[in-house]
Amino acid sequence: MEKVFLNGKIRVNNIETNVLELDFDKITGRVMMETETKCRSMGDNTPDLTFSMKYQAMLAAKAAGIIYDDFLDLSGKDMALILTEVKNFLFQPASARMTNEAKP
Repeated sequence: MEKVFLNGKIRVNNIETNVLELDFDKITGRVMMETETKCRSMGDNTPDLTFSMKYQAMLAAKAAGIIYDDFLDLSGKDMALILTEVKNFLFQPASARMTNEAKP
């Protein structure tokens, strides 16, 4: 779980906080596919959605367990911090995802 310390505040589970926890273990293949479908239905035509801010923001909201529209109300600075974590999740090399036991 990744913790992001925000400059501003956000309401999570009716509690105002400046820390957002991103649990990328919640992001399954199904979640990624459903999020892709939702982005496409909202008019996002980015050829590779992993580069789409909308897609990244939707995944961040799901990983944080917050409503997408609440996520959009964050400051640009805070959004950039969180999207950096999403990009790290999406673009990490395969070797970094392997556990020590699974490495050759």
